[in-house]
Amino acid sequence: MDNNYEVIIIGSGFGGIAAGIQLKKKGITNFLMLERDAEMGGTWYANTYPGAQVDVESILYSFSFEPYDWSRVYAQQHEILKYTNFVIDKYDLRSKAECNTEVTKLEFDESYSNWKVSTKAGKNYSANFIINASGGLSQPNIPNFDGLDKFKGKTMHSARWDHSFDYKDKNVVVIGSAASAIQIIPAIAPFVKELTIFQRNAHWILPRPDRALTSVERDTFKKFPQIQKAYRKTIYMKLEARVLAFQYMNNLLKLFQKEGEQHIKDVVKDKALQKKVTPDYLMGCKRILLSNDYYPTLNRPNVTLLDKNSGIKEFTANGITTIDGQHIEADLVVFATGFHASEDVIVYPVIGRNETTIEDAWHHHAHAYLGTTVPNFPNLFLLAGPNTGTGHTSAIGMLESQLEYIIRAIEHKQKKKWKTIEVKQSVEEKYNEMLQKELAKSVWQTGGCSSWYQTKDGVNTTMYPRFTFLFKKDCQNFKPKEHIIK
Repeated sequence: MDNNYEVIIIGSGFGGIAAGIQLKKKGITNFLMLERDAEMGGTWYANTYPGAQVDVESILYSFSFEPYDWSRVYAQQHEILKYTNFVIDKYDLRSKAECNTEVTKLEFDESYSNWKVSTKAGKNYSANFIINASGGLSQPNIPNFDGLDKFKGKTMHSARWDHSFDYKDKNVVVIGSAASAIQIIPAIAPFVKELTIFQRNAHWILPRPDRALTSVERDTFKKFPQIQKAYRKTIYMKLEARVLAFQYMNNLLKLFQKEGEQHIKDVVKDKALQKKVTPDYLMGCKRILLSNDYYPTLNRPNVTLLDKNSGIKEFTANGITTIDGQHIEADLVVFATGFHASEDVIVYPVIGRNETTIEDAWHHHAHAYLGTTVPNFPNLFLLAGPNTGTGHTSAIGMLESQLEYIIRAIEHKQKKKWKTIEVKQSVEEKYNEMLQKELAKSVWQTGGCSSWYQTKDGVNTTMYPRFTFLFKKDCQNFKPKEHIIK
């Protein structure tokens, strides 16, 4: 059959790229990558907003098997995209990809033991295995503000930045004050007329220890790759130690919180503003942010920060009215309002065995075994699935671990001529009971905040509460007896 593959990978960000490489390394070449955007690259192709930069050291925000000559300690968006393109071309993955191809439905065919893939363009595919690598932070969240349809100015989400719009000397509103916002705001503030920030909740922000790598450092890493590998391992172990604070010794976070409080006092001039930007929850409960230039930007005369006491009431034709009676004129409104991460892990219909839908399976909240596979959905694997997020280290390590499990499953299927592999419900339930028990002790659940890590009901479906080397060990230990084999 045309368009029939052994494996279809949905998405071409870091997860999809790694999946394609590992399949090739195992001699599995009958696969296809489907990418909804015009080009491959995922998050770092889509997110091109001013100031975009990674918040994990570059040397760790790369594949373990593919080191790179990074120019900075923390890479900027254009360099990360350059790296992904370098890897894509080195492993000849463009020939395996179809871009501008948005998946609209997955349906398991019992008679053929494979998956039918429908796309927005009407082209259909089939595959024995599906690896969903569409990413946990790929669906922009734009709140349904009253009157938004009346606004005649320009609007854009941070993940869909429109570079054709000139914001210079314009009145700009940024809604949000988290990871994307604190990068955008310093980048555009010197060029706009007036910049107003709507902050719903303050976030803990620590200085970013960023700098350009010296020529000596870069030459050393190139000539002696073992030194670069050792340095990467050192960074990994340093970051891994943070699990102790997040999970087991929350009091340690109070020490880091003191640093955050001092950072505010040292940089923010106005006492009232200091109070506005100081969070009322334990550091770590929400994502800890890194920035050297956000707080200084708040001191600019053309920048105003409004907190929840001056929240948005409604949009008007030329701006925003606040709940305390102000009217903010705006030529551009930037939604730095994050993504649907905990609720919308997969955004298209997925129909598994016995016509079970993913909505049925996740009626209460998203869950999976190793964040990777779900009962009643044979031969379907999720990269960056439920509870694979980390608050302390690079997500790429988790992706690589998941792929060890996935590749082992596919190899077992091929060698033993199985038709399908499906995790047992009892195994998946036991695993997630363990996770939720561990999460209940974590700062994400006990630190006094609500966050995008949680569903509306307060269930944490996003974070992994243990050391990542334990996750890797679990993924390496593929056990056929824990699965339904047909």
